[in-house]
Amino acid sequence: MHHQSTSLEVHNPWVRSAPPNAPMLGAFMQIKNNTNNTIKLLSAQAKGYQRVELHRTLNHGGMMKMLKQDFMPIEANNNLHLKPGSWHIMLIEPGSVPEEGDMVMIKLTFDNGFTQTIRAIVRKGKMMMNHHHAH
Repeated sequence: MHHQSTSLEVHNPWVRSAPPNAPMLGAFMQIKNNTNNTIKLLSAQAKGYQRVELHRTLNHGGMMKMLKQDFMPIEANNNLHLKPGSWHIMLIEPGSVPEEGDMVMIKLTFDNGFTQTIRAIVRKGKMMMNHHHAH
């Protein structure tokens, strides 16, 4: 799936499937900036969720932590890859958790005044966390 404007293109938007009682879901995609300026993703919105936040997973002293971000920078003539274990959009407190194959409409707002509503398909995704414990 491919969404585009002249300045920005969104490729392969998807939401990780989750159990029916999941308190939040992650949304992922690639955003391509075709301009000569850095563009910031300022916010995302989706109907049916209490909150939608921009997040980044970072290593803090050996612990992986998800940190809320004020924006996501998409460098000039470059891509920002939203993926598990990195930049992502958190869909928090769903009214009902979408099932695999469903579409989630997500409105993206950028600092250049551009907004775009994308259709993200719900599918299984690999977990990026390593659950190996040293004994």
